[in-house]
Amino acid sequence: MHVLLSALASTVLLLVTSAAPAAATPPSTNPSGKYCVMVIGKAPPGEASPVRSHECADDYATASSKAGANDTVLLMEWFWNANNSPSDLTRIHGDAGNCDPDGYRINILDHWANNISGFNSYSRCNVVTGYNFTLWQGDSQRWSMHKPCKCLLQGWVGSYMNDRIESFWIREG
Repeated sequence: MHVLLSALASTVLLLVTSAAPAAATPPSTNPSGKYCVMVIGKAPPGEASPVRSHECADDYATASSKAGANDTVLLMEWFWNANNSPSDLTRIHGDAGNCDPDGYRINILDHWANNISGFNSYSRCNVVTGYNFTLWQGDSQRWSMHKPCKCLLQGWVGSYMNDRIESFWIREG
């Protein structure tokens, strides 16, 4: 009887583990190039800004050209390390113009998720909120600056959100 129960338990375990779905292969975390440009559009209410393009290259001009960022505005740049030292940079461009009070909502789904240590925002995006989960959820921190340039230069996000950001809401305040 003990042998029969043991065999039955092994069979059930084998069926359960073989029926489990295979783990999804994560996307590549190594973009082809040191400089990346992402072009985004305005977000529909409650949704993420759609990503129009995302290209990387060994120099910013090539990445920008490949992404089709010519008729867009520079909204933000992300730093892998505080104050971008050493440089590893992604620049976010908006195809709908400067920030307004609704702004842009960015989910970070690539190798930048949980790796941002600093950022700059431009084009009237002087209020930035970073969240530690996608879809603007979880712990958050808000940065703002009301300067004539209507920008925000945040070379280091601070110890609370360093390497914890998975989404941003950037806007004019």
